[in-house]
Amino acid sequence: MNIFIFIGGNKNFTATRLGVKLGEELQQKGFKVSLACVKGKLKAGTGLPVYEYAASAKPKTLAGMLKKEHADFVISFMNLSGCAAAQEAGLPFVYAENEGFKEDKPSKDKKSLLKKAKQVFVIKTSDKPLNKKTYSGLKVCEVTNPAVWVEHYNYNKPACFKKENNIVAVGKLVKESGFDNLLKTWARLAPAHTTWHLTIVGDGTGKTALQKFITKNHLQASTEIVPAQTDVYSLLRNADIFAYPALNPAEADILLDAMASKLPCVACESAPVTALVSNGINGLIVNAGEEEPFTIALDELMVNWGKRVGLAVEASKLKDKYPFEDFVCAFAQLLD
Repeated sequence: MNIFIFIGGNKNFTATRLGVKLGEELQQKGFKVSLACVKGKLKAGTGLPVYEYAASAKPKTLAGMLKKEHADFVISFMNLSGCAAAQEAGLPFVYAENEGFKEDKPSKDKKSLLKKAKQVFVIKTSDKPLNKKTYSGLKVCEVTNPAVWVEHYNYNKPACFKKENNIVAVGKLVKESGFDNLLKTWARLAPAHTTWHLTIVGDGTGKTALQKFITKNHLQASTEIVPAQTDVYSLLRNADIFAYPALNPAEADILLDAMASKLPCVACESAPVTALVSNGINGLIVNAGEEEPFTIALDELMVNWGKRVGLAVEASKLKDKYPFEDFVCAFAQLLD
């Protein structure tokens, strides 16, 4: 069977990780798999054929591509264009999205289109029941949020890692992400930890203010802000600590990824965080928005290698709670 996986997302989230990983796993099961996405959204080196198209491409155009490549089935990750193309081409399709996902440009035809899907997979990001109004009338299958297992030890460190030890923080550069508090913490810790480096990954309206703080406090040598398009998973593989200062996150997927990457984490308390982190066992939780507790917790991990290792080992066990194989099987059973 020839499967096309359309990869989408919104300005806050990309389904690249899930789409690529699912494609690789399905390929190992004997399926022919190709990826499709808007130009520039997917980096090379996936090991799968990639078909790029213009953001303005019409369903009829994409359907022509599917017919030309003799596609048999379409899987669409948060990409309604892929669903519309499959319908235009007369192909069966399934759709998958994070629970409560919102497109950058809302589509009035979304529900009518998804009613024609063979299955709609909803990736659970909370323990609450699904919104009945959002998913009514659809063939819905709830699936557990999968963790993509990545190896921690990789000695080809990214260029932005300038020091021996590395802290990574990932998120949108806005107030609620808590990066202003993280930098205040870092201004206190960096002078005493000259072998450490902080990398913040993200884009957003708050970037200018964060850069000004870095310059004002002479943190340029130990601190860097890199674009969201950076290979986050390479950074996680090479980091030593993950900082998650978000004040009130709607979801904590990146925290799950960090823990699956065997990283000890320091995070602010919130419902998504406490669902993943057992304080003092597989990570450290501090009061949200308070600089002092975050400073103490981060400093403790920086100086205590044994504690970092202990937390990292326990954090890595989350991969058993969020197995990717179950995620793959949910799709594979529709392809037989």
